[in-house]
Amino acid sequence: MNQLSLNQKAGVELVRAATPSANLIHARGRFVVEHWRDGKRINEYHFPNGIVNEGKNKLLNIMFHGTAAVATWYLGLIDNASYTALAATDDYADINQLADGWKEFTGYTDEGNGGSSSTRPVWGAGAASGQSITNSSPAVFDLTSGGTVKGVFLAGGIANAQNKNDHTSGGTLWATALFTSGDVVVANGDQLKVTYTVSA
Repeated sequence: MNQLSLNQKAGVELVRAATPSANLIHARGRFVVEHWRDGKRINEYHFPNGIVNEGKNKLLNIMFHGTAAVATWYLGLIDNASYTALAATDDYADINQLADGWKEFTGYTDEGNGGSSSTRPVWGAGAASGQSITNSSPAVFDLTSGGTVKGVFLAGGIANAQNKNDHTSGGTLWATALFTSGDVVVANGDQLKVTYTVSA
């Protein structure tokens, strides 16, 4: 008997055209806060920020609309008291008005400004390198009262932005952030040393 054996094999290979790479810009920031007490670092917190709409508009206007750059930025602390929420729509003019859902924690002196009790510390950022910009030396908050700190913010754009509690029209709120590990309880005599880095 003659036998005929047939074998068939089918294969399919799907080939997609290479997707063109895009050099995307996605601005993002990160805070590092060292908590010191009696000359010892008792904790260190790392957490990302949210860049608010007002800050994004300022960035676009400076880069593409001829708006003057912000010469000096200042760091501030967000108080746990009266806090309800952060939002992308938060703006400088509503700081301490509770329209933003938060108030500023002011129980500190500004070591970088001769121990002033009325000013916010300068964010002393250097030139950008490797698509990042940061302050090489931390901004120092010398705590003069106990309390609970919820987070950090960065603002500037006008001379009055250096002053605690200021919310003068014309200022710019760039970013807000909460401690992701939970609120930070501080005591009189503590220090918070803040480093902020923006990357794109």
